[in-house]
Amino acid sequence: MNRRQFIPDTVWVWGDDGWMIPLRREVDPERWERLCDSDEAIVTQVDDGACDMGVQPTSSSSAPSVMREMIDALDVGTGMRVLEIGTGTGYNAALLGEIVGSENVTTVEVDAQIADHARHALKGAGFPVTVITGDGITGYPENAPYDRIIVTASVRDVPYAWVRQSTAGGRILMPWGSDLYPGGVLLALTVRADGTAEGRFTRAVAFMRLREQRPKHVPWRDDVREGDYLQRVSRVFPREVFETASDARFALGARLPGVTDGRTRNPDGSHTLRLSDYETGSWAACTPGSGEHLVWQHGPRRLWDELERSYEWWLDSGKPGPARFGLTVTPAGQRIWLDSPDDPIA
Repeated sequence: MNRRQFIPDTVWVWGDDGWMIPLRREVDPERWERLCDSDEAIVTQVDDGACDMGVQPTSSSSAPSVMREMIDALDVGTGMRVLEIGTGTGYNAALLGEIVGSENVTTVEVDAQIADHARHALKGAGFPVTVITGDGITGYPENAPYDRIIVTASVRDVPYAWVRQSTAGGRILMPWGSDLYPGGVLLALTVRADGTAEGRFTRAVAFMRLREQRPKHVPWRDDVREGDYLQRVSRVFPREVFETASDARFALGARLPGVTDGRTRNPDGSHTLRLSDYETGSWAACTPGSGEHLVWQHGPRRLWDELERSYEWWLDSGKPGPARFGLTVTPAGQRIWLDSPDDPIA
């Protein structure tokens, strides 16, 4: 089976100006074919359906090596019933269909146009799996229970519907990420007979977020001019937290739900680092200095104070990486823990 069978004729690549631009098969067939035959992720939609240019990838075909790794981690076998959340091009559903039989695969895609493309591609390739256009957050109870559920988008809050629709002993595999660490770390949950699910994190992977759970930011403001803030000087600057995919970023993101980050450039060329919590409207800003760092905070959450306390906790805990963390899902919600389910982090 060739990935080309599932890739649309128009895909998206980065242009020299920092925008994503279309790569059309009829215009540059050799480049299109090289991309399809590579071990790279292929962006198939930007900005939820832009036509000419875009900034944010919103659908893709994952790198084949990552697909294989996730299918191996899913531990799927012949005859198992599988639910996939995030159909994309349909290629991953076809790979699952080869293992368990197409009649045992249900895949859910939130975008109607993408679902239609996958449906036709799967049928044309001889894999008539069930393709549902809908919200993957709710799963698909009509074909439940499932022995395996695989999610091809980063998840922040694990829906209990996935646990409810799984068999006892079933496995749910997903990239999990916080609002501070949205890309994802692989998480495999085992479903128990008591209706809970539990598992540990493994390694970082790069996936787009479920549309319903995308991080939201408080708009960055001219904080000084606004005046509605508390100001202080800090001698702590947790640099690791602002490094992409760092252990500190993962740990603090798990401990500080709802917190997003960003940065703005100042007239003198320096940068101000920013935190926000959309639900409460809280924000914090810090301009790193030499030994002392000026901090502004606004709203009911004192986000920089929370960041400093959580950073100290991370250091005191031995700078744990994702593999020391786990997650438990119950009907009441999810709980993240360090080393043991009896040691929740918050």
